[in-house]
Amino acid sequence: TLYGGKMFTFGHRQKFGNDPEKHVDFSAVTHVARDKGIPPFLLLYFSGNADTRAQAQRLESVLREAGVAARAFGKGDTNHSQLNNDLGKAGDPATEAFFGFLDPLTGRKSRD
Repeated sequence: TLYGGKMFTFGHRQKFGNDPEKHVDFSAVTHVARDKGIPPFLLLYFSGNADTRAQAQRLESVLREAGVAARAFGKGDTNHSQLNNDLGKAGDPATEAFFGFLDPLTGRKSRD
């Protein structure tokens, strides 16, 4: 249920309340602007959830519009915890996306 209704028992509304004005202020996209010194962003997310996919892709778009290097990578066969747990494992697609994003920023040419 959205604003004014019963709050969920988990998630950001439980943590941050149900005030739409506060949600705008709490949103990262609200604070992105060119020349703020925002570092490159890799957004790893569970692509099986339409909300998290939309949020990650929106933040990626806003960052890029502000001239910030950004990439959103969705992994479908996972959840938030498993995505974190698998990061760094050989053959993990999110790990490959991580290094594919990070290596050019650090000047590393390959993982061999």
